[in-house]
Amino acid sequence: MKQNIEEAKRALTQKPMFATSIERILILNELKSSYQELSQPLRFSKILSILLSRVSLPLESYDLIAGRCVDRELTDKEEALFQAYIKSPDCLKKKVFWSSGHCVYSWEMLVNEGLSGLHARVSAQRDQTASHGKRAFLSAVLEIYEAMIAYILRYADEAERKGMTEMARNLHSAATKAPDGFASALQLLWIVTMINCAYISENPTLTVGRLDQILYPLYKADIEKGVLTREQAKNYIIDYYCKHNLIMGRGEHQVGDATNSTTFQRITNFDAPQYLLLAGTDRHGALAVNELTELFAECIVPEFKNPVVVVRYAKGMDQMSPRLWHILCERALASASLMFYNDENVFSTFRRIGLDEHQARRYAHFGCNWCSPGDNSAWMLSAPHSIHYDIKLTPQEIKELNIPYMRTNSSHSWPEDFMIVMRELAELNSDEVSIEDFYRRFFARMSDFIDRKLAYLSKELAARKRNPSSALTFGDCFFEDSLKNAECFSAGAKYHFELQSFQMFGTVADCFIAVDQLVMIEKKLTLKQLLEATEANFKGYANVLALCRNADKYGMDTPLSSKHVKRLSHTACDMVIEKNKPYLEKEGLFLVPCMQSDTWHLKYGEGFGATPDGRLANTPYSQNTRPSNGACTNGLTAMFNSMLSLPQDGLVSGALNLDIDANEFAGKNGLYLFSALLAAYFNKGGLHAQVSSTTAEQLKKAKETPSEYRDLRVRVTGYSGLFVDMCERLQDDIIARFE
Repeated sequence: MKQNIEEAKRALTQKPMFATSIERILILNELKSSYQELSQPLRFSKILSILLSRVSLPLESYDLIAGRCVDRELTDKEEALFQAYIKSPDCLKKKVFWSSGHCVYSWEMLVNEGLSGLHARVSAQRDQTASHGKRAFLSAVLEIYEAMIAYILRYADEAERKGMTEMARNLHSAATKAPDGFASALQLLWIVTMINCAYISENPTLTVGRLDQILYPLYKADIEKGVLTREQAKNYIIDYYCKHNLIMGRGEHQVGDATNSTTFQRITNFDAPQYLLLAGTDRHGALAVNELTELFAECIVPEFKNPVVVVRYAKGMDQMSPRLWHILCERALASASLMFYNDENVFSTFRRIGLDEHQARRYAHFGCNWCSPGDNSAWMLSAPHSIHYDIKLTPQEIKELNIPYMRTNSSHSWPEDFMIVMRELAELNSDEVSIEDFYRRFFARMSDFIDRKLAYLSKELAARKRNPSSALTFGDCFFEDSLKNAECFSAGAKYHFELQSFQMFGTVADCFIAVDQLVMIEKKLTLKQLLEATEANFKGYANVLALCRNADKYGMDTPLSSKHVKRLSHTACDMVIEKNKPYLEKEGLFLVPCMQSDTWHLKYGEGFGATPDGRLANTPYSQNTRPSNGACTNGLTAMFNSMLSLPQDGLVSGALNLDIDANEFAGKNGLYLFSALLAAYFNKGGLHAQVSSTTAEQLKKAKETPSEYRDLRVRVTGYSGLFVDMCERLQDDIIARFE
């Protein structure tokens, strides 16, 4: 496997920044005006069929799993064609090739039935369907299955031609029947993943499922029959991991741009994380760990970006599966592409929202650290981009549906709401103003926004359902609900959800703490004085700035900070969950409460003034669930304790970038200490952790001499990145996390 791993590492670190999957571009450009007389589903299936019949079939002698694509630097002529294509109004990604990611497919269905079984099921369903729209939808699905089967069989022939008999057998099995073993199942799963990620969806960010659970019966049967060894299974898993990294580009997608990143237009998967879920609990709530769980953990390659392994931590897992916990903690310190979520927290939150126990345990994390109830739930934001073409929205509806994504009605998110409230109360110029007034007005603004957001989402969902079979994505071929209803998943899923994030939580919490401590409790300042200093960006107010920065902070684990952290987070989550109820009962629509800001804390912070926590104007806010940079002055344990004030049954996601000084956790003793700390945090109800193990000094050296630190990886949000490929402002923010 050494050769496979080295090739994947080279692809991540040395692939040309502007490499482009040119075969895809050339073929789609040639077909961009074809089949315009057909409906979108049938046009999509026709063009995808041609694409899969014409792309080349790269195959190396050391491959165990087939499935590669071609990308390279372009000639000047090819670059001009590429630029013209992506700007063309006929570009197929705008009208036909809609993204099918930020979700989890019904992978168990695929493994159990195979492409041939799904084809037989859909064919029978189409023959019994009277609706013209549904028949066209199902006909397009069938054509896609047929195109995929033909593509896989072409690969089987190529493998046979090169003398790779075992691979050819696995490919043939994957194409013609339900997978009959571990290797053929993993092969099929990769082909489906690769076609979507490399040829169709820009920023696919696909959850590839709980593979330790889905594949375990086949693995166990193969082991018992003597046709597979543990070592052979590991080699297949490692090659599967390698393939994920070969189809990536370079750079970072949230803060990077076309000057310093490959971008999704060149390589559709260039910086998209694919999530592989491990462990957690089964449908009965028991720990779901088996030998395959350990194998997937053992095979994690520290230098890789994908797949991002999401460990569903079940309470006491460190004691019930000590070997697995040791492996995971060791990999976490060595790799940035690993994260932990508290299984019980997420499950309990979905139960409080109103899902039954079985549905709540089906949850899956996806995207940049977000969470869905599973493969029968559609994220409202992931609708086909042109869904509105066929549902004929009125101008008023378009205006009403232009709602914020995860923000408030303010320009910059929740910190701005706090400042609006602060200005309103300061204008009263009254000694009677209390911290209760802040909370009442702040949550009144939040309540109003959530009411409007749910109402708007309800209108959009109703509009989508006017013509639900008029749109088709690749994912619809692998969603149980899409096949059952013959409807695009964005309209026909059982559940529809949107994210409601309490963004920049640490900044807002610290603002409440500062006002309460300095104005209400210690009376060192009046509210008006604090506001004046803040709006002056503390120029001429050095004493006030010192008071603000020395006030208690989220992350210190003081009684005052913990009180505000608990009140803010619990009230916000309770409000979202309560307001969901009528929408969930009526139409399966709800908001999922989270604390996710990705890298928007940089953009929004750069455009906003100072805040009373001592943050200066045009500087970053806090990120995700993490306390503000520099706030955790009482150490790691205090930070963990402070975060335990967050609701343990009110958040489904929220990233904690746990930045570890590599020197403090070195060697066996360091690993033991880290394992114990992390287990204690989760056993007490901690939500999440994703680890970057390095030092501020090393990061600064990497910034100065990037050629010497090509493989230095750090966590960004729900994905990891190569530090030297990031833009400077993101590098500086990450360095600040370690200082």
